[in-house]
This record gives sequence, structure tokens and C-alpha cells, in this order.
Amino acid sequence: MIMQFVISCLLLSCLNINRDIPVDKTDLTGNDYRLFQNTPAWELAKAVQDEDVNKIDEIVLKNPELINYQEPKYGNTLLKLTVMNQQLKPFKVLLKRKADVNIHNTFDGTSSLIEACNSKYYNISFAKLLVEYGANVNDAEIGERRQGNSTRLTPLMAASKTGNLDLVKFLVSKGADINYQNEFGQSALSASVMINKYEISYYLLQHGADYKRPIFYRPDYSIPTENRDPNDKGRPMYLADVLKENVADVDTDEYKYKMLIIDFLKSKGID
Repeated sequence: MIMQFVISCLLLSCLNINRDIPVDKTDLTGNDYRLFQNTPAWELAKAVQDEDVNKIDEIVLKNPELINYQEPKYGNTLLKLTVMNQQLKPFKVLLKRKADVNIHNTFDGTSSLIEACNSKYYNISFAKLLVEYGANVNDAEIGERRQGNSTRLTPLMAASKTGNLDLVKFLVSKGADINYQNEFGQSALSASVMINKYEISYYLLQHGADYKRPIFYRPDYSIPTENRDPNDKGRPMYLADVLKENVADVDTDEYKYKMLIIDFLKSKGID
């Protein structure tokens, strides 16, 4: 165990030494601190990566504008990178130093809170602290949509997709709009139903989610794409329709909550 720790420290040390070597940012992912190479915020980025609280404070006190600097490729801030890398210590420091919690990046228009809600593996403390420091619980992705990226997630929609019930409950308790629907017809309910997160779906229904709206629209696949009427969204698929098509194994939580949803719909006169 001690040897593994020593090896880990050596690897981290080598990584930090090599991070000053210029890189082609084309291949860097959005959570890579080297995105800040050759920018005014590079020294701050290294301090954040190292979780060097004193260095972070020193740099931010001298140059407060750097705390919200957005790297040029994705437009991510250092606050967002601490979320993506799950570094709670520097994350808290940046918040205390008044990092803007509502900045959207330039890649898909997402924010730190939407990111914090977008993975079931993330520590819920990040989302809770962001809201405490003023993050908008009804935020939505902004900006031009790219091919293959037709979503416009909100924090609640993101959390609903992950199946994190505790996070969903937290967002709802803080005023998240359960029935927000983006221009693609997506909502928190549809996001959870489409990936069979029925426990989330049931909770949302119990708290006022609109069960009468279509979950999605199914195109007529017998018609070639190029011949389809662009104004025809297709056949509306309602919650009951989707549940009939989705098979869940008996003796699973998925099946249990699916049946609870069916009972809920029956109580509303929907078979």
C-alpha cells in the first residue's frame, strides 16, 4: 500500500513537471488544465490543479479577473474544471473568492451546475454548494446547437438522466421547474423515462410532472428521411405508450416503479 502511494505521488509529480511542455490543444478533453497553457490564467490553473490554496488566494487577490477566465477551446472556467475533476478543495476556494457560478461555456453552452448534475458518479456536494452560492437551478444550456448535440439540458433534466434521486429531490426542493420543456420537447420526466429511470419518473409524477404531454414523437420510418414533411413531428408517444413497450425484469426496482407509475396513470383514468 505504501509503495502504491509512493508510485502515485511520483506519477503525479512527473505529470505536473510535464504539463508546462506545450501541447496541441486539439486533442485535449474539457477537463484538462493544460487548456489554460499560454493564457493569462495558466499559473492559476496550475495552482487549482495542485489544490494549492495559498497560491490560489495569492493569484486571485492580485488579479481577481482571472478567476472567471475561460480557456479558448471549450470556454470552460477553472470552477467548472474543478467540478469535472471532482476537486472539492479548490472548488470551495474559488467559490469563496467569488467565482461566477452561472457562466456558460462556449462549447455546448453548459454551466458548472448543469455539469455537476450530469454524472451519477459526482459528489452531490458540488451541486449543493453551487446553489448555495447563487447558481440558477432553472439554468439551461445555451448557444448554437451542433449536429449530434440537440439537447438543451437543465440541472433537473441532467440529474433525472443519471438516476440520482437525492440530487433530483434537492433541485426540486430549491425550486427547479419540474415541467420545463425545451424546444425539442424534452423535460425532466421524458429524460428519466427514456432511459428507464422509473424511480425518478415516479418521484416527478408525485410532485406534479405533466403526465399528459408526449414523452417523444416517433417519425414514420417507412418514409425516407428526405421525403418526410419537416413540419410533421411524427406520432406522439405518451407515457403509457412508452411503458407498454419497455420491458422490465420482474423483481427489480425498475419493474416495481414501472408498476407504480402504471397504477398512478390508472388513478388518472389512463390505461
